[in-house]
Amino acid sequence: MNITSPHLAAITAFSLWGIFPLYWKIFAEAGAWDLFGHRLIWSFLSLILILAYQKKLIGLRAIWTQKRTRYLLMLSAILISANWLLYIYAVNIGKVLEASMGYFLNPLINVFVGWLVLKEKLRPTQWPAIALAMIAIVIMGLQTDLTHFPWIAIALSITFALYGIIRKVAHVGAIEGLAFETSFIIGPVLIYWMFYPTTPLTVFHELPAWKLLLLSLSGLITSIPLILFAYGARRLKFQTLGFIQYLSPSLKFLCGLLVLHEPLSSEKLQTFFLIWIALGWYTLESVIFFRKKPALV
Repeated sequence: MNITSPHLAAITAFSLWGIFPLYWKIFAEAGAWDLFGHRLIWSFLSLILILAYQKKLIGLRAIWTQKRTRYLLMLSAILISANWLLYIYAVNIGKVLEASMGYFLNPLINVFVGWLVLKEKLRPTQWPAIALAMIAIVIMGLQTDLTHFPWIAIALSITFALYGIIRKVAHVGAIEGLAFETSFIIGPVLIYWMFYPTTPLTVFHELPAWKLLLLSLSGLITSIPLILFAYGARRLKFQTLGFIQYLSPSLKFLCGLLVLHEPLSSEKLQTFFLIWIALGWYTLESVIFFRKKPALV
């Protein structure tokens, strides 16, 4: 397979996401909600500046005039905001390994959702991979109580899979779409923040100057991979996107285990093994299929 620009964009996006736990761990003094709020604010400002520089701010107004696109992006804004908040929360409480589990599940859920929603063909030999992933989650649930059930992993995988679906079918530019999403969700977040124990200014008393500078870059750090992802998602088959997505959870897993030294219980390790077997099956099946495809054609 030749590496074309959509593939390169997707590979870069998922690689950056893979090392994000190390970035958010820098701000351990701040709460998950405060970090999420600042991530949203700085992302919004960064995207508006990018659109102003490109003289494309009119694109935001155009989105409001397209009813279908407007509602799709409102829904995607809610999904990506929930994903951001959950992910920062997972890093904040030391559950990077569980977050990586969610993104290991994501490619298989993408395949399933692509079949269910986008009517992409799912070969009979791909179903065992999806079944194994579901079995892994069931086993994890039976082995643990509700407080240890990997709900963060499941929520992360589902919200991001649905976000990817919407961004694939919403015909809007990557930057314009993301700017619309942040502009739509920033209002409700700021209103909620008014009734929250902390305010957007709280982190300025909690973090030293160098960390505040790094936090102010969270807009660019967030926007760049999302723009690359949206660009790739619109041009790649959803199943291909799921295959490339292995990069992100693999790097997250290594960050959690080797850098942040999170404990890996035997129950969680069993779940990982089943998910890895499922991913291995899917990968091998895809390689065999695409090798045979030219002959079939």
